[in-house]
Amino acid sequence: MKKENRKLPSEILDSRPELVETRIGILKGLIGSVPGVGTIINELFFDIPNRISQSRINEMVKILTNKLEFLDANTIKRDYLESEDFFDFSRQMLESCLKIKSEEKRIVLANIYIDTFIKMADYDISKYRLFMDFVTELSPIQINILKFVESKSENLIEIGEYSKFYVIYSSENLSIKLDKYEFKYYCNDLENKSLISFGDGLTDFESSASQMAFLDHKESSVIITMLGTEFIAYIRDDIFQ
Repeated sequence: MKKENRKLPSEILDSRPELVETRIGILKGLIGSVPGVGTIINELFFDIPNRISQSRINEMVKILTNKLEFLDANTIKRDYLESEDFFDFSRQMLESCLKIKSEEKRIVLANIYIDTFIKMADYDISKYRLFMDFVTELSPIQINILKFVESKSENLIEIGEYSKFYVIYSSENLSIKLDKYEFKYYCNDLENKSLISFGDGLTDFESSASQMAFLDHKESSVIITMLGTEFIAYIRDDIFQ
């Protein structure tokens, strides 16, 4: 007789949702029984996160409800609402809204999400997946840098060096105090996300290397990409100042 493989206790728990709830209840009870600090720990690890998560979902639903009131019902196809694409975008939207604490970002996320079902986007190949990620991952400073590159493109032609880019940005944004390498990190992340481009690359702050000058040589420019232009269309001036 063939001996059956035994499941580990953790595998049994993961396959039984009701047991997971029981495990959480037991854990909360054990933590709560710790004299003096048990109640505080329970709040930090269970009560507060649940309260924050529910609050963020409620705020997102409120924004979506307000926007959908002005939407022509004929623009929404029922067949799409029953599709896997709609399910996947809805799942990503909910996961994204749990990571967002600002009203401004919720509005941007709502606008992107609504466009997914108006345009019946294909989840596997759509840029909206990237846009939802950008909303949650980009800091307000990066959004500011992205908008700056778009609006001041004529000042960023053939600048060639990070130091020049940093000086131009800092002089236009005196209220934002950034270390030059913090600035470089934010900019590199924007380029890695293909929202901006440095062409052949900018010379580093501490670099002593000199480029051989040819008559037809041109220094690298900082430009916003097509993907960046499409994404920034969701970031209205009256939302992000």
